[in-house]
Amino acid sequence: MTTELTVFEGPVQPEWIDYNGHMNDACYVLVFSQAIDEFMLQIGLDAVFREAHQVSIYTLQSMVHYLQEVSLGEPLRVEARLLESDAKKLRVFFTLRHGETDAELAAMETLLLHMDMAAHRGAPMLPDTEARVQALQQHQAGSDWPALAGRSIALTRPRS
Repeated sequence: MTTELTVFEGPVQPEWIDYNGHMNDACYVLVFSQAIDEFMLQIGLDAVFREAHQVSIYTLQSMVHYLQEVSLGEPLRVEARLLESDAKKLRVFFTLRHGETDAELAAMETLLLHMDMAAHRGAPMLPDTEARVQALQQHQAGSDWPALAGRSIALTRPRS
């Protein structure tokens, strides 16, 4: 049983193709950004709720892993896995997959901050949002931790 949320589906668009003939690196991030927007909707932060309560989500940090080239028209699907959360923050792992073969094409781990837009600062999630986040956390609790989660950038040098 899959516990990941599907937060994006669609083909690679012509304007996403770069001079190398595959999807531009910035466009992977564009897809992941659209996935974050859908993730927000799935935890109840739609436009009406955000406006009524003057809240939103900001991205604090992201790490992108480019795993395979993607060509024009290929079907894409992004799945989200909530790794951990606290009262204000969400650590989410997004996996970009081929829509037909399920091959892993890219991944992005991101740290999101719940914002009070009136005060322009981080703030605890409202009870409804917190309840949805906790329900998602419990639903995904048995899932394997993604192998790339927590990885940083480093050069591996042989010891002399």
